[in-house]
Amino acid sequence: MEPTEHEIYPMMLFPTLEVRDVEASVDWYTRVPWFSPVYLMQDPEGRTHLAHLRRLKHQDILLVPRNENFVAPGSGITITLAFSDEPVDKIPALDAFAERMAREGAVIEGPVDRPWSTRDVVVRDPDGYRLVFTTPDFARMRDFETTMRDVREDLDSRE
Repeated sequence: MEPTEHEIYPMMLFPTLEVRDVEASVDWYTRVPWFSPVYLMQDPEGRTHLAHLRRLKHQDILLVPRNENFVAPGSGITITLAFSDEPVDKIPALDAFAERMAREGAVIEGPVDRPWSTRDVVVRDPDGYRLVFTTPDFARMRDFETTMRDVREDLDSRE
């Protein structure tokens, strides 16, 4: 897989995921949630040992080989990624994104409308990392007090 041209810009941070098989993870991330390679560190035989991937601007991940002391991700390991890098209605695009990932065989949760006025799609990668793709739902946005009341009611309903 040849890296595509990407703008290089300073990033304060982005998730580093320790994975069992970097090449298999690159395949999954490029095929299912549509990331593309920014940089692949390969050995002389062409095997990938480190991968910097990007889906949108400021939506980067780094895949590195799992070290021997690695503890497998539990259900609480969640990485949230904005679905859009601009403040526009992306609800239809997020819904289509969820359908496409499901067609690729991914097991997804959602789309789910959250009480804090976002719509989320959740998918687990092959290593168990829980990825949340989120976008604002401008049609449901209310003032802060109303939103916090809705969040509180949602949390109370889970007890």
